[in-house]
Amino acid sequence: MLLIVGIITISAYILNNLLYKYLHDYSTLTAAIIEEILKTYGGYLIAQILLTHVIFGLVEAIIDIKNNGKKGIYPAIFSLLGHAAFGYLTLTVFRLTENLFYSILTGIFAHIIYNSLVVGIVNNQRGSNRP
Repeated sequence: MLLIVGIITISAYILNNLLYKYLHDYSTLTAAIIEEILKTYGGYLIAQILLTHVIFGLVEAIIDIKNNGKKGIYPAIFSLLGHAAFGYLTLTVFRLTENLFYSILTGIFAHIIYNSLVVGIVNNQRGSNRP
């Protein structure tokens, strides 16, 4: 099971980096789409939707801390909590509708909203620190 989650995580990481390189301005959208499809479908295949999302968030949190040191602690916490929330929401919609497409779509929308808020906050903080 962990091997499958690892493959999902690595696949998303590679695809996100490629798309960021070519579609920089749209990467908050493409990352959400890629991650939610891979996490949810992969989690569905192994009957562990929520766990797949949580492990994915944990890996992303570790990368945040590794790449940013102490400055990565808060992003790491939000990565873990965010992906856990997306997983919970996705699993809830799947249980209510028994429709994988609806659950993936719900996760994508939630993730896009989250990414948009985070990017907006970061951009506002950077703008307020300028002379």
